[in-house]
Amino acid sequence: PISLLYTIKFENMNNTALPFTTAQIVPLATFCLFVLITGLLGNALVLYSSVRYNAIHLDRISVMLVRNLALADILYCLCTVCPLTITYFTQHYVLGEVYCFIMAHLAFIPGTLNNLTVLAITSHRLRVITVPFGQVSLNMAYCMVVAIWVISTGATVVSLAFKSKAVFVPSAGRCLSTVYTNPAAASAFGAIFILFVVIPVILIVIFNVTMLTLAFRKSRSHEGVRKYRGLATVLILSGIFALSMTPFTIFTFMKTNKIKVPQALDLMAFHFIFLNVFGNPILYTFTNNRFSKYVKALMTGLVTCHTNPVTSAVLRSSEGPTSKSAEVNNISKKTTEDTSI
Repeated sequence: PISLLYTIKFENMNNTALPFTTAQIVPLATFCLFVLITGLLGNALVLYSSVRYNAIHLDRISVMLVRNLALADILYCLCTVCPLTITYFTQHYVLGEVYCFIMAHLAFIPGTLNNLTVLAITSHRLRVITVPFGQVSLNMAYCMVVAIWVISTGATVVSLAFKSKAVFVPSAGRCLSTVYTNPAAASAFGAIFILFVVIPVILIVIFNVTMLTLAFRKSRSHEGVRKYRGLATVLILSGIFALSMTPFTIFTFMKTNKIKVPQALDLMAFHFIFLNVFGNPILYTFTNNRFSKYVKALMTGLVTCHTNPVTSAVLRSSEGPTSKSAEVNNISKKTTEDTSI
């Protein structure tokens, strides 16, 4: 597939001006710049804090999936949001044909990664509730993460296998693969879209409703209240994901069936997906007590120029060891459900 990069004939990209007025471009460019900055910094903060300071208070498998989701969001920022932001500010495409080809095909990967990772987080939380004493080994979790990455390349492989071109679509403001308009690839690409987008969104909604129902049924007991509180982040995270993906899923299905979608609605649905990119770190800040302390300590340290602002604020607990190493060792032993997220 890499050899296609040197043999493919690109479409004429002379017409790269965006068909938007200044009043339309300014809010789009501002929003994308905000998403790019907060998405990169926020998700990098999630990765660094969870690895360096164990700042995400969750069981090990959930932390692994949260890191994978953060990595997928960073990749989405680089593959989609970054070129889109540059295009909005310059008001025409300036990144070249090779970059257009690469980004048009890589853009499939982070979206599928998000879908499957959120589905894995939701299903894992449901399993914790229904089978509280069941255990999933770390090796199995690692295999699951690797499988998610391999499966996420499916759309890219199909696009390259059909020798799809990359064209800049001014009305969308980004480069797209011609696999969307290739009749020969319609069946394969349609199956991938249903398997990796439609079905995960439906399952996420079903799992959320099931978990919420189970929590409410046991809400009178102490265990039920604890479980209900423990679902807060997962329910909000997956709920926002399903809500933001639904318009895009519906409109993409309509377009693949040659049903015309108004340009304004299509553009709005695409940008609505960006809520997942920068929203997850903000969500962790408000719902995860330990991560919230880390962020507050970091902000305080930046303001006061403290050399090591995080260690004492995050790793010192009033109920546990005071040393960093003792706290980390104590946290690593906890593989049960987190009660603060």
